[in-house]
Amino acid sequence: MPPLRRATLTTRILTSFLRNTTPHRLHSTGTAPSSVSADELSHFSALASSWWDPMGPSRVLHLMNPLRHEFIASCLAEGPPTYDHQQQQAEQAQAHLHYLDVGCGGGIFAESLARTIPSTENKTVTPTRAASITALDPSSTLIQIAREHARTDPTVEAHLRTGRFSYQNRTLEDLIESTATGEKKQFDIVTLFEVLEHIDPSTSSPLAFLTNCLRLVKPGGWLVGSTIARSFPSFLVNQVIAEAPWPIGVVPRGTHEWSKFVNPDEVKVWVQEGLMRGRDGASEKAGSEALQGSQWKCEGVMYFPGLGWKIVKGSEDWGNYFWAVRKGV
Repeated sequence: MPPLRRATLTTRILTSFLRNTTPHRLHSTGTAPSSVSADELSHFSALASSWWDPMGPSRVLHLMNPLRHEFIASCLAEGPPTYDHQQQQAEQAQAHLHYLDVGCGGGIFAESLARTIPSTENKTVTPTRAASITALDPSSTLIQIAREHARTDPTVEAHLRTGRFSYQNRTLEDLIESTATGEKKQFDIVTLFEVLEHIDPSTSSPLAFLTNCLRLVKPGGWLVGSTIARSFPSFLVNQVIAEAPWPIGVVPRGTHEWSKFVNPDEVKVWVQEGLMRGRDGASEKAGSEALQGSQWKCEGVMYFPGLGWKIVKGSEDWGNYFWAVRKGV
């Protein structure tokens, strides 16, 4: 389908949906406390109509996608999700990894990864080696937007039909609760892009949230995320400048709350504690042995007008950064 016609079709779908949609809700069928902030949910659901506008409020997320794929590929190159070297060599040329994207929003990253899943027409294996992806978000509005947009791409729609790609309107806590009651499932890669800084501190904490995420990572797999450091430079860039009125600002006012930003050393401590909590027994607490075989990776990223997002080593404390932890076997 020609790009212009596809864009027109997408606009019609979004317009039709928004005219008939019911108010968004925080979807939670379980009893576990949710880490989702009602205010944050309302803010991002209100952006639904412009979520797939590459020049709209989500523009910086669209531009960050290539670097997200690059960072994941670098993690896999450093530590494939298996310690069996013969199996590693056999799987290097295969798309065999199962992904979970937590807080997928309207599907900007999830859909881009779904396009890399091999199909009958295109069997090319990309460096992220995705075989399937499950994407979660608590906003029913954004999940419906994501599903409608995915259906405009025949390849992605085919993955939706086969189940290789799925959107689920649920919270992370719902998924954790379901695994405890029989729906046992873990993933090779769990992604948290621009999520950690939106956790509701009144009902959860980054530590509790990351601990739950790590429970869903297979031994040898990776938990990968991006967030923003809580520093003076990041305050200037992400709130004063980024949320300034148009044409200076690139995101709507209220998108970020500086007090919720997290520094790289804090994330590292939380994931280490999360790994130990995941190994805690009924009568004893896990110690440093729970960290054996784990790997930590962190790289700063910066946006350059006209060039896009670039990894800038050593800039982790300045603002945006990618981080990842590999779970030991």
